Amino acid sequence: MNAITIRNLSDEASRALEARAVRNGTTAEAEIEQILEEVLVPAEELVDKGSLPLKLGTALWELGQEFGGLDLDITRDPAPIRPASFE
Repeated sequence: MNAITIRNLSDEASRALEARAVRNGTTAEAEIEQILEEVLVPAEELVDKGSLPLKLGTALWELGQEFGGLDLDITRDPAPIRPASFE
C-alpha cells in the first residue's frame, strides 16, 4: 500500500474527518481509504469483489426475478399537483 501525505488540510475538513471516523468507529486513515475507494473504484468492481452490500431495491428486484419477475407500469401521472388545503 502506498503512503499519502495530505498537506494544508483545513481545520474544518480535519474535524469533519475525525467526526466521521468516530461515528463509524474507525480511524481517520480508514475513513480516508473508504472515501477514496468510493470515489475512485467503480461500484461494479466492488460488487464483483463482494465488498459492496446490495441496496434494498436491488435485493428485492433479484428476489422477484427468481419468481419470474414483475412488469409494473410506473409512468408518472401528468396531472398537475394540487396544493393541500387546510381550510
